Amino acid sequence: MTALRLLLAAIIVYLPNQQLFRIEFTVKGLNVINVLFLLALMLMLLLKPKSGTPAPLKGPFYFFFAMLVWGYLMGVMHDPSEWVNDLTVLKNSIFYMLLFFLFYHGANDMKTVRFLFAVMLFVTFVASVQGLRQALDYGITVYNETRRVSAPFGWSYTNANRAAVFFVIFLPMFAAVALFYKSKPMFRLIAAGCLALGAFVVFFTYSRQAYFILALLALLLAVRRSVFLAGLIVVALLTFESWAPETAVERLQSTTQGEDGGGHASPRTGAEHADGEGEYDESTESRFIIWEGAAQLIAERPWGIGLNHFKREIGAYVPTYRNMDAHNFYVLITTEAGLLGPLATLTLLFGLWRLGRRVEKVDASDESKLLGVGFTMSVIAVALGNVYGSRFLDGDVMGNFWILAGIVARYHALTKEASWATVGADVNRSSPGSRSPLRQEGAK
Repeated sequence: MTALRLLLAAIIVYLPNQQLFRIEFTVKGLNVINVLFLLALMLMLLLKPKSGTPAPLKGPFYFFFAMLVWGYLMGVMHDPSEWVNDLTVLKNSIFYMLLFFLFYHGANDMKTVRFLFAVMLFVTFVASVQGLRQALDYGITVYNETRRVSAPFGWSYTNANRAAVFFVIFLPMFAAVALFYKSKPMFRLIAAGCLALGAFVVFFTYSRQAYFILALLALLLAVRRSVFLAGLIVVALLTFESWAPETAVERLQSTTQGEDGGGHASPRTGAEHADGEGEYDESTESRFIIWEGAAQLIAERPWGIGLNHFKREIGAYVPTYRNMDAHNFYVLITTEAGLLGPLATLTLLFGLWRLGRRVEKVDASDESKLLGVGFTMSVIAVALGNVYGSRFLDGDVMGNFWILAGIVARYHALTKEASWATVGADVNRSSPGSRSPLRQEGAK
């Protein structure tokens, strides 16, 4: 089991840090994660660990997989010219989500669950350190669109939004440890420090979406802890401009401004609003234009245009943004997989949210509280993180989230099994001749 545990940990470490290793295979469609997954699967089959209970959420996952396959088939029927590339996208989309099932069955005991959870927190901490280094190297006193923190996904500013979503998904776990792990004060202190570091780094991704999500999660977590703490968070949010980095404030203000020589947005000719208000910056405005084009695609083919076809077809409706992503996963999945696509997505997200709630209430322990609340917040971050971007099928960003979901689900199953075992032992001890009522009846 030690070998399997280390192999699963290697997957957690490697997933968001693939840019650092740069290991390539000559076989198309094969990469390091595929190999690690297969090795872990073979080791599981060899060791034959008993999972006790079947993995939950099979229905929502299979429903979502079916929508992806449907989208692929619609694309092949409409335009089969790139069916191999589309098939690769389908394979990768499903593959990373299968990590949920791998880790659910691989984390066969509480020791493994705690170890893998600790590894995930450590990976998030290391990413924060990488981000801090980038921020300091870039300079934190002047905003520059091309100098945005993108750790752990390399140094290209184009990955900054991916990094921001990654952080807002996993920082709630540090927050939950800091707020709810009452029996381990030292762990709470360490988690609070890691949370502060990660939140500081998020400022320099300059992702306005991440700012909003972190603010909302902070308020939700504070409400769960105490009314007083929630009040402090509200005051901090209302006085954001007085304590946040100046460059982050500048980035927020640029939402309704145009680009000038200093990196601000400048209004485009003929684009001023009738009420005299400043217009949205180009990044924000482009999303509305792309979504309008997507609405036309959905109206013409409500059954779906095909998986991986959005970039190829949006240019016919919005020529200015040819080959652009939808920048909203719900728009993307609706356009590519049809009207059932967002239903499948929301069904899966709701199932994951319910899983977090069940873990929180499975018993009265601090571990259950922090895992349940933290994971619930992570699910909310995922749901919101795909409103202004399309990260749901991005394996580098979401891979560890599916792993976290599998670990949390396994924790719930193990806790329930331990509870049932305790109840069964109590019944046996209280019955005559140390027999359960069922055994006594059988003896008669």
